[in-house]
Amino acid sequence: MYSIFRDQVITLITFSEQHLQKTFEWICEPEFQHQFMMRSIPTWVEHNAHFKRILTDSKQVVYAINMAGEHVGNCGFKNIIEKIEAELWIYIGSPLVRNKGVGRFATELLLEKGFNHFHLSSIYLHVADFNTSARALYQKLGFHEVPLRGDASDWSDRGCKIIRMELEDK
Repeated sequence: MYSIFRDQVITLITFSEQHLQKTFEWICEPEFQHQFMMRSIPTWVEHNAHFKRILTDSKQVVYAINMAGEHVGNCGFKNIIEKIEAELWIYIGSPLVRNKGVGRFATELLLEKGFNHFHLSSIYLHVADFNTSARALYQKLGFHEVPLRGDASDWSDRGCKIIRMELEDK
């Protein structure tokens, strides 16, 4: 499965150890940390341990976003409840392709995987209120805002309002 963006092929491939270094470089950038509401910056050892843990978690799946063979971001699903729902997450790490539309194409590919491969009936996500471009993209893709579930205090240390959005399978 792939998408064409400005004559460049965009694909989602299974995240592996070869993607760790570039991902670590991205998460160390202050602007990236702000946009994605990171609470702390892990050490290299913590970063490696985190990805080893999530790559073996049956309730998560992680993909590297590739554009013309270059690793430009990551995405995936977490909190997967088989054939029911999962939480989508995505980030474009490469500053050269941020805000250029790559995220839209990668999100469309991820939604296709969620609904057609994992047979989910609902996909949800969380986004910061200040991230208006991401919210607009998700609305264009059919997501709608819904109340936060569970304990809202889980998000209280992020320094902004968190918005939950959902998309049902058609």
